[in-house]
Amino acid sequence: MQKQNHLGILKPLALLLCGGLLASCDRAKPHSYTIPKEERPPATITATAQTPASANPAPPGNMQILPGMAEAAQAAGALQFDTPEGWVKQAPSGIRKAQLNYSGSDGTATITVTVFPGDVGGLLSNINRWRQQVGLPAITNADLPQATTPSTVSNHRATYVRLAGDTQSILGTLLPFHGKTWFFKMLGDTKTVLSQESAFQQFLSSVQIEDPHH
Repeated sequence: MQKQNHLGILKPLALLLCGGLLASCDRAKPHSYTIPKEERPPATITATAQTPASANPAPPGNMQILPGMAEAAQAAGALQFDTPEGWVKQAPSGIRKAQLNYSGSDGTATITVTVFPGDVGGLLSNINRWRQQVGLPAITNADLPQATTPSTVSNHRATYVRLAGDTQSILGTLLPFHGKTWFFKMLGDTKTVLSQESAFQQFLSSVQIEDPHH
């Protein structure tokens, strides 16, 4: 009788246990989750806008004109100079603080004065940029003493260069001036440019730049 009672008690317990196991098995079934694909931001492509030639004057040589340079040039000190005979003033614009033209029997030349923040790559880099313009080979730092002449513009030390190419030539001066670099440059037909070297030097000697530091 006792055995039957135990069996009677165990039978319901076994049923409950199996039911619990089955329920547990149902709950343990794996679920599928869809993970959204990560959206990556599109790659940024930097493009250089093509500015019409009429919008801004061409930079000196292959120098890159960055945003704000024109404003910085216009904010630089005021410029005064004497105009040599035969030189014709043009209205300054953009990065140019002054522009003059000269026409002679042997051709034409353009005289420009520009100013940029910093050293714009340094003396050697700028001279080689000018040399490339007139078809001359690049030089090294060791060549600078023979390729340049010390000069003075507006009471500050400057560097003068005479770059005579076959067809085009440059007379130029680079002037570091309180964190900026001023470029004085005469570019044109070789015979015309070289015939105006004395006038160009007189022009440089007359230059006065507004100097709030003195």
